[in-house]
Amino acid sequence: MLRRKSFKQLSLITAIICLPTLCGLSTAAATRTAPVTGFARSFLIGLDLANAKVTVLETGHKFRTDKRGHFGPFQYPVGQPVTLLFEKWGYKTTQSSTIMVPRGGLAGNYDNITFQAPSLETFYFLSNIVGATIDDNSCHVTSTITAYHKTLHDVPQGEENAVVTLTPAVNEVPFYFGIYESGPLKGKTNPFTRGLTKTSEDGGVAFFNLPPREQPYVMSATKNGVKFSEALFICKKGSFINISPPRGPMVLKG
Repeated sequence: MLRRKSFKQLSLITAIICLPTLCGLSTAAATRTAPVTGFARSFLIGLDLANAKVTVLETGHKFRTDKRGHFGPFQYPVGQPVTLLFEKWGYKTTQSSTIMVPRGGLAGNYDNITFQAPSLETFYFLSNIVGATIDDNSCHVTSTITAYHKTLHDVPQGEENAVVTLTPAVNEVPFYFGIYESGPLKGKTNPFTRGLTKTSEDGGVAFFNLPPREQPYVMSATKNGVKFSEALFICKKGSFINISPPRGPMVLKG
């Protein structure tokens, strides 16, 4: 159970990041709890990441992933923001997006919180490939713009031809990842693609060196005739955020 101090922390964070589309829940609703679950895999290779530490940033509660990389369920107040931090030796510390917990919780293939954590070598190798100079005073975010009803279990998962923006606007130009269309890596992320101005079928996008801020950034995707969900993330100095399926901007039914 969450301590009383934790609820005070949660209320403060809710006031900071509350948006019209996410808030307006009653006090009674906010005191109910719902289950939160998820799992962690390595980026690109897809290995289950066992015995990793997962911390709830709003409360400080800590968990460990099991031998399959899964964590939870743990109970969390409905209507309150939850942000998770993944830590494991040899891997880049990875933050999730910030999500308001719905009445039904964050559990199941289309609602849970997942991590795609790159090894340290992979993170810096990829940043060099895309030509990004990492500023440790900034934050860095990647996400998958996800096709309708796709999860991390699907290959590929992305919605192609989407343009990604952040609010507030930033000077950094997004890097769109390509996709291998043949060979042993077919369907996997291709970081060597250059000059893309929209998502490929991979759906991957990255923004490097974003200015830290107390209020969240909102990541949005646009494509003619298609509606997407949005993703919120907190940008702290030196943080790396990977918003993997199903939590990145996703195509909405209809």
